Amino acid sequence: MNQLYQKGITIKSLKSYFAPYFAGMTRPTANKFFLFLLAIISIQGIQSVRFLYTWFLKRIDTSSCLNSYYYLLSEGKISRSLLNQITVRI
Repeated sequence: MNQLYQKGITIKSLKSYFAPYFAGMTRPTANKFFLFLLAIISIQGIQSVRFLYTWFLKRIDTSSCLNSYYYLLSEGKISRSLLNQITVRI
């Protein structure tokens, strides 16, 4: 992730707000998922994963490809039921 983003107060605040989502994830998975959430917030919605990657993610995370985001969302690394429970708690 771009160092500029890691040092910003807004980014740190968002990362701490979304911290409950990252509890069971490895650090790389949590970072990638945080960037995905940040892209959704920045673009204000999801048209597709490709759209988020094209207009936001590939500019911020130069070390990951589009397939890594598809893999993140499709392989069960993130439990949907757990995300629902955390969202309700927050």
